[in-house]
Amino acid sequence: MALESQHRGEKLVEEESQSIAENLPLLFRLHEQIVLREPIDITEVFGKEPDQTVAFEVALAALVATAVLTVSTAAPIVNHIASLAAVLLLGLTLVRKMALDNAVIETAPLMQRTTGLMQYLIIFSVIYTGIFAAESAAIMVSGDVLVFLAVGVFVFTYALLLAYEFVFGDLFFWLAVTTHNRGVTGDPTVFNEGLLSLAQWVHGLSPYYHTFNVVHPAVRKVRFQGADARAQRARKVTASIVLVATIGVVVLGAILAIPILYWVTSNTVVYVVVLAVLLAAAALPLQGLLQFVLSRYGNASFEEVSGLWDDVLPVVVMVVVALVYEVERQGLLAPL
Repeated sequence: MALESQHRGEKLVEEESQSIAENLPLLFRLHEQIVLREPIDITEVFGKEPDQTVAFEVALAALVATAVLTVSTAAPIVNHIASLAAVLLLGLTLVRKMALDNAVIETAPLMQRTTGLMQYLIIFSVIYTGIFAAESAAIMVSGDVLVFLAVGVFVFTYALLLAYEFVFGDLFFWLAVTTHNRGVTGDPTVFNEGLLSLAQWVHGLSPYYHTFNVVHPAVRKVRFQGADARAQRARKVTASIVLVATIGVVVLGAILAIPILYWVTSNTVVYVVVLAVLLAAAALPLQGLLQFVLSRYGNASFEEVSGLWDDVLPVVVMVVVALVYEVERQGLLAPL
């Protein structure tokens, strides 16, 4: 009898535990309905420390500058600009390290003012090394250097992001957290509600989705604050707005490039338009990679490296560098 009573008690406990587990998502949804929607502290969740972040920036700058100073292209003026950019990048990260270690001055303003410059120096440096790689590819396989540049930067960037996710496993979660934080900032508009649902969707893309601790407050917020029907309906609206804005940035860059590319090259209008779009589109994932790297490991918040200007300027940098390279390579600057 005692054994039967014990077995019955264990069975009841097991059934109760199973019932709680099955209803856990519902409990979390109910909980989130009465909890204020607040941003997730990225610094705390991802364990960022100021000393570590600037040390990472120094290491990244050293890697990028070494790559730039090691290679050269068929455009001497672009080579000189790249050498100057590499030196500036190294000097800038040194200044940031000194500012962080200086207890006398106010560090934050200097760090904020130099973040954008460091970001664009790195973007230019990556584009420059991409030109070198494109020239090498064009020698082995006959083709247009700028086409190789655009496709190479686009593919390399996405390949690097995916490789990072499979090695470290926090890229999609970081994207989800930053999207969630944008969604809870300001009034609960349709766009912001859709961002919360997009954050939940992005987190679900991670191959490590089921390994995250569901009771962690940050994971709970991402998974359940965008799960209500209103947020799910708003997701299509938000996604459409983001898509239109992205296309608009690409079109802006292409419009800038088309006239000069058509003047420089002897290609057809269709070919020039496709090339211009490829160049503009290649800058967006590169910008996304830098936004992730600098706000995840560097001494910057996502807000400091993102925004309309931060998204447009990399496209302009990509297009302008490509145009200057092509103009110089064609010898059109010689008479000047």
